[in-house]
Amino acid sequence: MKNIPTVYLICGFLGAGKTTYSKKLAQEIGAIHLNPDEVCMQRYKTEEYETNWEFCFTQTINHLWQEISTLIKQNKDVIFDVGFWTKTSRKEAINKIKQMGGNSIVYYIYAPDTVLKQRLTTRRGKIAEQNLLHFDNIKKSFEEPTQDEIFITIKNY
Repeated sequence: MKNIPTVYLICGFLGAGKTTYSKKLAQEIGAIHLNPDEVCMQRYKTEEYETNWEFCFTQTINHLWQEISTLIKQNKDVIFDVGFWTKTSRKEAINKIKQMGGNSIVYYIYAPDTVLKQRLTTRRGKIAEQNLLHFDNIKKSFEEPTQDEIFITIKNY
């Protein structure tokens, strides 16, 4: 009987340690790690990425979904290190993966705001500066997973 590939959806706010955790998990389970920020930086010049972030990010996410579809067909596990800030985005991702023939597991990477802000101070670039400057407003856009969702919480602090 063929194993069904799993896509691990990494949810968490800025500075929670999603990428650090994701890369460690990828090594432990032998999954392929996909991170849109890293791919954006490979596909676009820094200036373009920083001035037209939404376009670059959206194009990259679309590209990565195509890659995930291919990897599921190849029976490979994937860690999709995106953030999945809203309940709707998590639900849509779970449904998309199911339609592609894969399983999904949501990991919620959590750290308190004081830790998140401290981690953001170590990041460089215009986007990082704006994220720290507007932290409280940006945080309002983040929806923590709720009891009616199935997820694993990783306390990362």
